[in-house]
Amino acid sequence: MDERKLEIIVHVTDENFFANLTASLEKVHVPENLSVEVQPVTGDEKFFAYETARQSSDAKFKIYLDERATITNENFLTELLKIFSDERIGLVGTSGAIQLSTHGISLTSYKRTDENFSGEVDVVDGFFIATQHDLPWRIDFTDNFFGAQAHCVEFRRAGYKVFVPKQNRPWISVAAEDLRIDETARQKFLDEYSKDLFPLVSVIIPTFNRPKYFREALDSALSQTYRNIEVFVSDNSTEDDTENLIRSYDDARIKYFRHKNFNASDNWNFARSYNNPKAEFVNWLMDDDKFYPTKIEKMVEIMRRRPDVSIVTSVRHVIDADGKIIDTMPGTLDKNFFQPGIVAGRNILFTGKNDIGEPTTPLIRKNCLRDNDLCRTANERGFYPLIDVSTWLQVLSRGNLIWLAEPLSMFRFHKQQASNWERVGSVFSICWANFLQVEWDKKFFLRTEDDFRKALTQTISGAKNRLSKAQELNYRDENIIELEKVLSALTDALTTCKLKLPPFKYFTTDKQKVFC
Repeated sequence: MDERKLEIIVHVTDENFFANLTASLEKVHVPENLSVEVQPVTGDEKFFAYETARQSSDAKFKIYLDERATITNENFLTELLKIFSDERIGLVGTSGAIQLSTHGISLTSYKRTDENFSGEVDVVDGFFIATQHDLPWRIDFTDNFFGAQAHCVEFRRAGYKVFVPKQNRPWISVAAEDLRIDETARQKFLDEYSKDLFPLVSVIIPTFNRPKYFREALDSALSQTYRNIEVFVSDNSTEDDTENLIRSYDDARIKYFRHKNFNASDNWNFARSYNNPKAEFVNWLMDDDKFYPTKIEKMVEIMRRRPDVSIVTSVRHVIDADGKIIDTMPGTLDKNFFQPGIVAGRNILFTGKNDIGEPTTPLIRKNCLRDNDLCRTANERGFYPLIDVSTWLQVLSRGNLIWLAEPLSMFRFHKQQASNWERVGSVFSICWANFLQVEWDKKFFLRTEDDFRKALTQTISGAKNRLSKAQELNYRDENIIELEKVLSALTDALTTCKLKLPPFKYFTTDKQKVFC
């Protein structure tokens, strides 16, 4: 390669545009000891033309310049060579996406360069691309856009920096053109480069003897528009149907583990223990629920924009056993909204409601979990009822909440799920009381006696309703006896603001009962 030579390569489709660009290039100051040549190339496929020109040139420095551009800074070559004095910088552009959005389109990404920016970027826009190291263009991209983005990622894969400098005077201007996106090229780009550009999301599915629903859940995860996911399946089914089903999938993203001898608690603890250090986010998926295709893409995009957010949730549809939509929870929202974590956590405790949703609903930032585990405290292992609420309180203690008004998941309501098992309401009330004790001890969400009494009143009301319901049913078991003790402690705390609950117990006669 000739280190004193620079070649400007232009894909020409319109002679008027090219003539205007050529006129502006004639005014450019060429540094000493550098020779510059302009090589026009033609052909229907832009990146094939670029690659042909690259192979025919012996210039160390190459600039791939859009024909619609006009040079507006006659000294840009001097500035460019100063940047290329750093051999680690492989590719330079004049504008680009600092952080490429999950839809994969540079020009409409949320974080873009401006006139004050100088530094590394994910990709540059394809109007101006300068290189000092030779890497082949992806000629299988036949659009006018994503091939340039692919070239940037190839440079990053090779260990080089992709860079946009601060331009006190802009180097180029570009004639306006409608942004036409080749959807096939976009999908190809995302298929091949999502792992290079976007954080890994772990989707965790515990399952037990529900192969039909499990298939729907798994398919909804694998069909996400967001590519960089892994699906961790923990299966303690007593039957072989689920394992046989998994064998029909040829997808490296699935990590499947079968434990015939696990009980429900073992299965949950195994799923909870999964921790891929490469994953930045985690989303649980119950084996009878489903994701909508854009769920992960939209939630990850929010998380990347807002590093202060620990959890993103959304409206969800309620579906019946056959998958028919029968309701929307928690009701229709008019717009997305933000809540500080402390406000969202207090609302849970003050209202006694889990509007954030079931485990399937939110995406969680992993480093906001407690030791990468679900729940607020280490005591809540195994089949802990209301594990979702406890986890939401934990992550809200370390970050904020964003609500999306669009339904992005489906919660299936059917006879086999835990929330439909009879006589479990007393267990949920006992859990709420324990939430209250934990939060009053921590003094994060409940900081004053007024806070405590407000949450206490709600918890007492819920406990009384559960006991009244049990009396109506003429039902009494260990959980009812336990709840009566809990209610007595809650009532005493109204006057003393000191809460001392009896040791926590959770009685269940069915090893596969799951949380609500």
